[in-house]
Amino acid sequence: MNLTLLKEFFAGFLRTRHIARHFRRLALLENFTDTTVSREVPPTLAQTLVSAAGSDIGPLLNTLSSHTDGLSETQAEALRAQFGLN
Repeated sequence: MNLTLLKEFFAGFLRTRHIARHFRRLALLENFTDTTVSREVPPTLAQTLVSAAGSDIGPLLNTLSSHTDGLSETQAEALRAQFGLN
């Protein structure tokens, strides 16, 4: 059977059943090749993240000046004032 004929038959079937939306192809962000954003992680950042992932929780929290309970309200306000809302 001719492939074009089969495609047209299937498209007609989808239109008559009003389910064509389930078979639409959506543009994916990976398809845009003209992006100028680098997806590579700098080696120093990668090393820092790997060492943090392999370390114990206590020393890691001390390094980050944090604790298991999260930030207090005053700490959060101070950080918002320093870095902004985001």
